[in-house]
Amino acid sequence: MSSIGFDLKDIREQYPDEPVPHGKTAMQHLTDLTWTGAAWRYPNGVSAKVTAQIQEELRLIEKMDYPNYFITVHDIVREARRMGILCQGRGSAANSSVCFCLGVTAIDPTEHRLLFTRFISENRGEPPDIDVDFEHDRREEVMQYVFRRYGRDYAAICGTVIHYRPRSAIRDVGKALGLTEDVTSLLAGTVWGSWGDGLPEDHLRKAGLNPEAPEIARAVGLANELIGFPRHLSQHVGGFVLTKRRLDETVPIGKAAMKDRTFIEWDKDDIDSLGLMKVDILALGMLHAIQRAMTMLREDHGQAWLKDLADIPKEVPGVYDMLCAADSVGVFQVESRAQMSMLPRLRPREFYDLVIQVAIVRPGPIQGDMVHPYLKRRNGEEPVEWPKPSPEHGPPEELQEILGKTFGVPLFQEQAMSLAIEAAKFTPDEADGLRKAMATFRNLGSPDAYRHKFIEGMVGRGYERAFAERCFKQIEGFSHYGFPESHAASFAKLVYVSAWIKWAWPDVFCAALINAQPMGFYQPAQLVRDAREHGVEVLPPDILASDWDCTLAPISTGFRAPPIRHDKVACQKTRPHWKAVRLGFRQIKGLRETLDIPPLLKARAEGARTPADFAQGGVPQKALELLAEADAFASVGLSRREALWAVKGLKGEHKAPVQAPLLAGLPLFEERVALPAMAATQEVAEDYRTTSLSLKAHPIGFYRSRLAARGVVPAERLLSLKDGARVSVAGLVLIRQRPGTAKGVVFVTLEDETGVANAVVWKDRFEADRNVVMTASFLIVHGRVQRADNVIHVVAERFTDLSAELSSLRDEPGAPALRVRQKVSGRLLRSRDFH
Repeated sequence: MSSIGFDLKDIREQYPDEPVPHGKTAMQHLTDLTWTGAAWRYPNGVSAKVTAQIQEELRLIEKMDYPNYFITVHDIVREARRMGILCQGRGSAANSSVCFCLGVTAIDPTEHRLLFTRFISENRGEPPDIDVDFEHDRREEVMQYVFRRYGRDYAAICGTVIHYRPRSAIRDVGKALGLTEDVTSLLAGTVWGSWGDGLPEDHLRKAGLNPEAPEIARAVGLANELIGFPRHLSQHVGGFVLTKRRLDETVPIGKAAMKDRTFIEWDKDDIDSLGLMKVDILALGMLHAIQRAMTMLREDHGQAWLKDLADIPKEVPGVYDMLCAADSVGVFQVESRAQMSMLPRLRPREFYDLVIQVAIVRPGPIQGDMVHPYLKRRNGEEPVEWPKPSPEHGPPEELQEILGKTFGVPLFQEQAMSLAIEAAKFTPDEADGLRKAMATFRNLGSPDAYRHKFIEGMVGRGYERAFAERCFKQIEGFSHYGFPESHAASFAKLVYVSAWIKWAWPDVFCAALINAQPMGFYQPAQLVRDAREHGVEVLPPDILASDWDCTLAPISTGFRAPPIRHDKVACQKTRPHWKAVRLGFRQIKGLRETLDIPPLLKARAEGARTPADFAQGGVPQKALELLAEADAFASVGLSRREALWAVKGLKGEHKAPVQAPLLAGLPLFEERVALPAMAATQEVAEDYRTTSLSLKAHPIGFYRSRLAARGVVPAERLLSLKDGARVSVAGLVLIRQRPGTAKGVVFVTLEDETGVANAVVWKDRFEADRNVVMTASFLIVHGRVQRADNVIHVVAERFTDLSAELSSLRDEPGAPALRVRQKVSGRLLRSRDFH
């Protein structure tokens, strides 16, 4: 073996040559594209500052021999826009003025003082990594363009290794050991989120399992051993490797399970080790929703001027008023309970405030104890101090240049790197090593290796040791996921755009978000509720009016928009021009877009009005039953039961002329049956079962008298209660969230007929009532009111699980009570749970 000389560099691939105009080099072509883009980005002229930045970046790109890479990304983005696909670069690429001028990113780095070396550094010697988000539903079109453009022998998606997590481990072990599905589901159900906290014995006991039983103990033991072990090879979410030489000369190319995709076995770390350049073609649901919204604004509201993200009016005060009020249901990145709690405290009034908002509610700033100092300094409750080095070591204002925008508190990775370089005098290589140590997500970094040099470097230059240690503690927080400023700025752009649409056109916002589901924290029921509370009319799915997607329709005759709720903000100027949102067939569970909807729309266009007409038009029997169950025939005068009765009676009859010609022409009729009317409770229960929401009433409203007898108050009453007051609130469980930074605290969002209530469940309370908190769908929370900065929570002290009560909604009035085992499940909708 000693005689074999091999190095990974020997198989390092070259990036493919890009076609450039005759007589030009790739660098000349990139330079021309950049300056053309600069003229577009800066129509009033390119400033000396921007010119210097572009020139420096182009110099470095040429030195590192990366022009082909930038031309490739520009080509992909240009093709996406030609196809009408919305896209935006994010991550460290947003530090680059060249990317901004090429149209790859939407953030001007010179305006926000972003650090280009966070993206490319000649000391680092690593290829750049540009992440571009595309509309979720159309990302595949872009990926197929890349395959066509380069060929499958030269382009492939990276691989990725999927590792066992607690739930997947116990499910696979359960199958291998022959455990029944109910036992395996109970075991898996004891795990919170995707990772959870393993399978402790007390969690098993609370779920009704005996951890000492041999089969349970064996399954749990094997599952715990498997956690973290590689499970299977999969494909990366969008990382493309492009090469000049055939890929299969170096690594096998495999066919993915998804049609027309091919991938290689090497994962992202392998690619980095080999120094191969890749392009990340990623999907983002909010871009899809924004594109849908802009299309509706052009086609339904006549806003022809709105074609791109850049066309959205900037810095509209009303948008910030809405965000300051935490009226942000559905708004990108700021719709979680933690973000909603932060909005009234931070009170954003300009774009950079949104950059801070996006970044500050993250594990890094929270665990680095950066949040409270920043807010106190921002609000003038604490003086902003600027420690200085000794006069012989530097100017007294050296930290103001780095931390001035964040009141002396490092909130971003770029600031941590700049702090290390300027205050601790790290070399660029050492600063980059610190950046790598500030690893993101669960791949925790190791910044502790740099502690001594950082602290002693600052102390040696005259900074106080306590200040240096505090700075490093904050940097350590980034090892638990802190945002680069460039990434936060890219996301903040979408925060503002989505907030503007919600503020100005809530009808469009609601329809577009539902059409882009699944995404975000909230389900269609909550998006619909929020739109109605803003004064938007929402109409049910209708056999004669709906399309697959939600559409905008004229306001119903006689509709009077209710007053916008006091905690909602909207643009009164455009309100008279809002339209009604017509829910689409997509909301009906079980309907198939490609098989059921085309014949339905065709039959409707040909005059179909009754179930028999639609059956004759080729609409499948099962689809007609689903439509009837969802009350979609109401506009033709058929109640839910009448429509279902009519559809059931059609089975086979519309084929009788062919299948039973002897009966053709005979008068076939059935006596009209007087079907009993459904109770309001049954109607609402069926609405939830078939469409996951109801426009008729809220389920909890039917229990109000019984809840009042238990001392439970409506959610809206929380607004008038004092801090510390004892209270009981109840509702459907919408969201459970247990952030990794919250030290075991669980946040639960409940919804009743008057609004939402947010409960805080401390770790010891959660452990004591773990099964109820994790599984209840209708819950009473007893506790105390906690008020701070107009943010209201209920700190939970005990719970009452009323989930079983929900099954009574479907009982026939006056019918004998069913035995418990005969009742339908009490779950009306499944909560969205986040880790």
